[in-house]
Amino acid sequence: MRRAIPIVLLGVVLALPPSLTSSDEGPVWFWFSECGGLSLTLEVRLSIPLCHAQRESVHSRRLEHAIHFTFRPRRSIRWTGYRDEDEKTAAGRPLEVDLWEAGADPDALLIGAAVSDGDTLRMNTIHIAYPTKRAETEIAGGLFVVSDPGKTP
Repeated sequence: MRRAIPIVLLGVVLALPPSLTSSDEGPVWFWFSECGGLSLTLEVRLSIPLCHAQRESVHSRRLEHAIHFTFRPRRSIRWTGYRDEDEKTAAGRPLEVDLWEAGADPDALLIGAAVSDGDTLRMNTIHIAYPTKRAETEIAGGLFVVSDPGKTP
């Protein structure tokens, strides 16, 4: 059974006319600002097709599909549990993320996840993705790999 899941990128653009930006409007929201308030989870989603097939089938042939992207976090990130001592990457330092199919099981897909900054590997782990239920792996404080089943088109 093949499940095709469309690619979804989420974004919001907010534009206010000058008349709504007066000082008597009350508090407004700002991001990346620390005041002891709430936090917001911002997700960028990429959906990938899945196929449930026999291990020996044509679908099992490794085609070396991988996802690679770089981002610059606005805050420092503490890496805990990957080395003898915790490490920290500075805010604004580019982080390279690699995701790949690390294995296949009857009920799950194993997704390899690695984060590095330059020549230093900060973490390397496996996220267990289930085609029928949501799963999340926290790879550093506030940094997650999340998988969630999509809808069949």
